[in-house]
Amino acid sequence: MKFELEFFDEFIKKECGKSKKLSPSSVITDFPKKRLLIEQEVERLKKSFVEQLFQVENESRFELFIQHHHAHIIRLANKVSTVLDKEESLNLNRIGAEPTRLNLCKVLLQAFENLLNYIEAHFTKYFDQDQKIPDTYAHISIKEFREKLEIIRKVFVEKGVDNEFTEIVLFPVNRFVETPEKKSLTFRNLIYKKYLVKELIALKDKPNFSEAVFEHLFYLNFNSYHFLQFATTKIRKEVELLPSMTAHLEHLSLTLKKLNQAQVKPTFGLKPLRESLKNLLSNWLEEEIHFIERKRQLTLMIPPGGVKAESVNDFKVKTSLSVPQLAYSIRLLKDSGIITNENRSELIRFFSKNFSSHQVENISTESFKGEYFKFGRAAVNHVQSILAKLLLHSKKDE
Repeated sequence: MKFELEFFDEFIKKECGKSKKLSPSSVITDFPKKRLLIEQEVERLKKSFVEQLFQVENESRFELFIQHHHAHIIRLANKVSTVLDKEESLNLNRIGAEPTRLNLCKVLLQAFENLLNYIEAHFTKYFDQDQKIPDTYAHISIKEFREKLEIIRKVFVEKGVDNEFTEIVLFPVNRFVETPEKKSLTFRNLIYKKYLVKELIALKDKPNFSEAVFEHLFYLNFNSYHFLQFATTKIRKEVELLPSMTAHLEHLSLTLKKLNQAQVKPTFGLKPLRESLKNLLSNWLEEEIHFIERKRQLTLMIPPGGVKAESVNDFKVKTSLSVPQLAYSIRLLKDSGIITNENRSELIRFFSKNFSSHQVENISTESFKGEYFKFGRAAVNHVQSILAKLLLHSKKDE
């Protein structure tokens, strides 16, 4: 697969390279002809990319091809942008009638923006979203974000949204607008921020705007620790208003149920390498529920006189398995669909509490959890031998 950007490499070297003899206002001969050549080359490249996709036998080679060209277009755009100052970058779409070097560079930058948008739209599966965006993209995006932030802030004020909540929601966009030089923005970051802004504006006509935004942030996987803390504080305040531990458990369980049923936009998130907001809050809710359940059990076990009551149910299922073998067996039953409970944390607590291994009478939840998620080869081999024995026993009953 050949390199397709030689035309632009040579064109930029000749027309937009650093030169003491040329300034942005220098007149370019044959300006209309050169502009036409740029536009024709853009269309040729688009067709070539599509042809390469259908001709290549190895899909991974095409992925490398797209990523290589995508990265090179960004480098070319950054090279051309050195001719423009920041103010001109913000007015990229305003190309004057004068046949100057500055205007020719703007034509080139528009062409590169066109190509990058085309790759993003038609080859999303292949292009590298973690590439840093061109400098001109950053300047234009800052201008767009500033305009839309004004609209969003006005809506938040009109709807009476809490100031703390407003600042948390707008922080990622606001931070980029105010301090762009401190953080390089990738295409993935930019796509998320643009989508977030678009969705916030789209929600403005919802009856309960603040609650609608709060719930929609879970769909967008707004996995900011600041927002997670805000969400947990909000839930705690709701629980504190309830009269009893039973009411606390009911409220937390209902919140967990709604969260587990909520949809999340696939492969999307504010922090791509961080666990999803849904999982983070789900884990917190499970821990809160477990804590209140234990607290309630202890309260029920201690009568008014302060003497600990006899345990009403010390029954355990005793097994000949070790803790790793038992944990892996339960995992197999869950993964194969025999156990259908959705909440793994509750499963782990139940089996660690009600089952014992051949050496450990009281299995700790943390120990069982560790073996459940990080099983070893020895446990796998032993359970496989047990399954073979079970199969033999079953055949005897035929």
